[in-house]
Amino acid sequence: MDKLNPYIGKRTLIIGDVNTGKTGRTLEILQLFLMEGYAKKIAILDMGIEPVQGIGGKMKPPEGEPVLYLTNPITAPRLMGKDENYTLQLAEENARNIEKLFIKFQQEKRKILFVNDATLYLQAGRLERFIEIINTASTQVINAYYGSAFSDSELTRRERRLTKDFMKICDHVITMPCHGPIV
Repeated sequence: MDKLNPYIGKRTLIIGDVNTGKTGRTLEILQLFLMEGYAKKIAILDMGIEPVQGIGGKMKPPEGEPVLYLTNPITAPRLMGKDENYTLQLAEENARNIEKLFIKFQQEKRKILFVNDATLYLQAGRLERFIEIINTASTQVINAYYGSAFSDSELTRRERRLTKDFMKICDHVITMPCHGPIV
């Protein structure tokens, strides 16, 4: 239980650039909760993408655990968008798909919430709505992109601004170290 003290009843945010281990760190924390028998109280909102050009990844729980795992098809707007308008369209489509996950989560309330890649919602979704949803869980462990791997754009600026605003209301922010240049 001592290992869980930093997380129980708190909002923890794990941030970093691409490929810095945000999802891996989140899975490590999930494993701590599972080892203490909390599986039936846990939900995962997986907003991550299937890997594209070596970037991204889903946060699947271990087989056989009674964790509520919610995900939908999510695209990588900056990697798949042909131009800024199409990139914004993809981000808006992601936000709509993620909203469907929010509804499912609200129907199946869980006290402990893990969120993978929150920034894919923040690119076109509303921070207030995100906070409203996660606040239904007393313990929250969330990861989000916060880095410089992507070029400047309207989407990148919005995502960064909302992530920065979100950091202000977190109990803990864990910054994953960058391991050198991103290829």
